[in-house]
Amino acid sequence: MHDHDFDEIELLKWPKPLPAAWRLEEAEPAADFALAFNVTESGESRGRCQSVLAGRSELRDAYPVSAHDQVISVSDDAAAGSIQLVAEELMRRDRECRRLVIAAAEGDVQEIARAEQAGFRYVIDVDLWDRSVSLLVAEPMWVLEESRNIDVVPTT
Repeated sequence: MHDHDFDEIELLKWPKPLPAAWRLEEAEPAADFALAFNVTESGESRGRCQSVLAGRSELRDAYPVSAHDQVISVSDDAAAGSIQLVAEELMRRDRECRRLVIAAAEGDVQEIARAEQAGFRYVIDVDLWDRSVSLLVAEPMWVLEESRNIDVVPTT
């Protein structure tokens, strides 16, 4: 085995950039959220996404959250492109963000497929106090690159 065997592993590919007709506008977030964005395509609404730090969300005990992880809540009418655009904006704003998380209703294949089309990947189902959800994540390339070679462990 040579040093670059891990290079053969294909990383998750982020969707292609959206055309300039897609725009987001920051909006007033609902209670319990820090940010909100309304997304349009050619002036037509494509839904709303809101975010909050995972440590301040209902997911704080569902997985080992990082200080910069963010949870995205997606409106029912949000297009996959809206989720993608908001995810790109959140990662641009916080370069230390390791993970964006969407908690889709467990078994909601349409909601899961929409998040996957936006560049998220399914990770695990978890139980919250009032329901079960499927966690989908998007991670910046530096996190994916860092974690793909598990044979190289830093030592002191």
